[in-house]
Amino acid sequence: MTILERIANRLGLVSRRQFRAAIANFQTAAVNRLTAHWTQTTLSPDAQTRMDLSTLRARCRELRDNNDYGSKFLSMVKTNVCGEAGIHFQSRVKDADRVIAGELIPGKLDVFANKVIEDEWWKWGRRETCTVSGTMSWCDVQRVVIESVATDGEHIIRLARGVDNPYSFALRLYEAEMIDETMNEMRPNGNEVRMGVEINSLHKPVAYWMWTSNPSDTFYFRSAKYTRERVPAEEVIHLGVIRRACQTRFVPWMSTSGFRMNMVGKYEESEHIASRIAASKMGFFTTEGGQQEYTGDTDSDGNKITDVEPGNFEKLPNGWKVNTVDWQHPNTAYQSFMKTALRGIAAGLNVSYNSLANDMESVNFASGKLGLMEEREVWKALQRWFIESFHERVFAEWLKMALTTQAVPLPLVKFDKFNAPVFRGRRWTYVNPAQEVDADIRQINAGLTSVSRVLAERNIDRDELFDEIEDDRRAMDARGIRLIELEPKAAPAPNTNQLTEAESEEESDVK
Repeated sequence: MTILERIANRLGLVSRRQFRAAIANFQTAAVNRLTAHWTQTTLSPDAQTRMDLSTLRARCRELRDNNDYGSKFLSMVKTNVCGEAGIHFQSRVKDADRVIAGELIPGKLDVFANKVIEDEWWKWGRRETCTVSGTMSWCDVQRVVIESVATDGEHIIRLARGVDNPYSFALRLYEAEMIDETMNEMRPNGNEVRMGVEINSLHKPVAYWMWTSNPSDTFYFRSAKYTRERVPAEEVIHLGVIRRACQTRFVPWMSTSGFRMNMVGKYEESEHIASRIAASKMGFFTTEGGQQEYTGDTDSDGNKITDVEPGNFEKLPNGWKVNTVDWQHPNTAYQSFMKTALRGIAAGLNVSYNSLANDMESVNFASGKLGLMEEREVWKALQRWFIESFHERVFAEWLKMALTTQAVPLPLVKFDKFNAPVFRGRRWTYVNPAQEVDADIRQINAGLTSVSRVLAERNIDRDELFDEIEDDRRAMDARGIRLIELEPKAAPAPNTNQLTEAESEEESDVK
């Protein structure tokens, strides 16, 4: 209790903090000695982000580069969101639906348009045409972008129109610091610039104030003077996961677990060093006699230092003795502590502990399947966000330019019809294939699902699969090959000849 509070109590007055503590309806809102360090103020998302964004970004990049678990998490993001070949694309252009005599007639797929669009999209995604630098394919771009968003919280993709390729369109990737986050001002047109993003009265981004060269690249032949340029929002995809309304900039995904992840990394390093020291020094040779001057190495402050090596015996001067230290390493509590810490880190990253720590020691089939199913739902949600925020926007801009240049030989006036992409994220193999495939077949036979839904869940193109099956059957028929059609295993029928337990007891009583 402070002096002012004591005086107030003598006078019968109540401080604001005591008043709030007395009337708090929620335990979490109580103000007392146990919660005195807990914040009581709220900030807008931009005010909360402004002071810490640069530091957060730098520290999460350090975790990516030097922390095993940070690197593992980012690998999990790329593997599960993008998969082996990136997000799968399929064009689903079809004719308009019609109503004839009160009956809805669905439009048929435009096979020619779909084929042309899919072929040209694949060609554009090659390394030579996808980016302005000609160094990344479409799959590379997806992996770089999703890792950058997970590490920095955001990534900037500039849409380059009029470039020298058949589609007159390519992408240019920028890291987050290319937007001048130190720029905060009111513009003469009434717009407001927040951390380099110019927004209007509706908080809609209208422009981005970007550096002409990376401000972090001063090491390589760069001038200390940088200039900014105003880039219209129509040319920029500012990618980041929105966590709060009216949020202008985005924070790294590892911001919640970053502190603990760094502490775990330093703890591991200390444990490894201590264990190595404990296992290295073997002993000392000593002799009896008078005091002698120490001739070994010393540091800058004059303290005696020595190296430790396996199997090393060192001779000490006369009169010197050794005070032994029991390092007690390796520590038996090391494993349990690491498990507890990594479980908290995994919770903050929204992934399973077993996947993050590569620890399958205590996993059984039921718990492993439950953890995988929950984690995969998180990856599916991230895939949907990635598709809606990035892929669909890039495709629409590409298609518009491809129709304009006639790289895709279809009429530009029907852009809305041809802009019908279907992007699907990767899917995973069955945990128990025998049972789950059998369950799919049973649901299809019972009319509870369709073949199309099952195939879509596994990210398999139905038409491509049917074409391959038809082609395989023609080839097998030509060679006289016949396959045995398999039926799902039926549940074993009850044995009517086997007596129940109650019937057996009754029969024994009769005997």
